[in-house]
Amino acid sequence: MSIMQELEEAKRAKAAADKRVDELLGRAKEEGLEKIREIIKELGLTAQDLDKLTQGTGTSKLRKARKPAEFWYRNPVDASKVWKGSGPKPAWLKEMSAEAQEACKVRAE
Repeated sequence: MSIMQELEEAKRAKAAADKRVDELLGRAKEEGLEKIREIIKELGLTAQDLDKLTQGTGTSKLRKARKPAEFWYRNPVDASKVWKGSGPKPAWLKEMSAEAQEACKVRAE
């Protein structure tokens, strides 16, 4: 057998082994999740209870909803330009005095 044939055979064996590892890992995860589901049901745990497991780790997927802005700022020169209060303040608004900024306020739609 040539080295190239041996290499191809090793690649096929590796691919089959990788596939088997993925299958076993998937089954192990499902079994683990099933055990977790049983414990959650048995103890009556809620999502908030489970979130306590990740507090302080920076991995929590739960986010608090942001309150929408009450006012938007419309550019008096070009009405198509509106700043909705999130992100950096646009240059056209920064350049205005506080009184001019107040005059550009419009109720959020």
